[in-house]
Amino acid sequence: MPTAQPGMERLVSAIDFERRRLGQELHDSTGQLLACLQLSIARLEIEDPGHSGLIHEIQAIAQEISHEIRSLAFLHYPIELSDRGLPSALACLSRGFSSRTSITVDYSGDDDVSELGDAGALALLRIAQEALVNVYRHSKASCAKVSLRRRGRSVELTITDNGIGLSESSKASSGVGKQSMRHRVEALGGNFRLVNLKQGAKVFASVPIAA
Repeated sequence: MPTAQPGMERLVSAIDFERRRLGQELHDSTGQLLACLQLSIARLEIEDPGHSGLIHEIQAIAQEISHEIRSLAFLHYPIELSDRGLPSALACLSRGFSSRTSITVDYSGDDDVSELGDAGALALLRIAQEALVNVYRHSKASCAKVSLRRRGRSVELTITDNGIGLSESSKASSGVGKQSMRHRVEALGGNFRLVNLKQGAKVFASVPIAA
């Protein structure tokens, strides 16, 4: 098993902490401010009906901002593993992603991957979150698929989308998100790949079942 890199471990921990903090901030403070803004707009429409066209335009913009913030808050606030384990968490993540964005996500998976262990399950869940963040922000995809399969003594996670794929410069870049995904898997003795498809891209992670 590869030796963990202390610097990379700290970076991954910092990413998780900052993502949790950002998600909470977006959900709590920013969401409340937008709710107040929408109430003020509704009051303005009652008090000044002469500018209803402009007010409706502002309302539409505020609703779009609110939708974007809710989507980002969901994606950046980590879903935790429940007592039901990784398959349930991935299914919940996929459903939540579909309901909050314009991208449909289909999840399929093997129900019994309990032998994977907590560290492996958490690593795959975080990789799925990171991959879906990238799909949402960069892929221009309309749909994605999340698959969890047990293959012998390993558990494999695959996320594919039908978007624009990765440019060669993007695929070869040392972006923090890609580094953290790769590190999570390789620190557990697994394999990680990020490749282009005929249409879209694929994230593949394989983690060995704990002895």
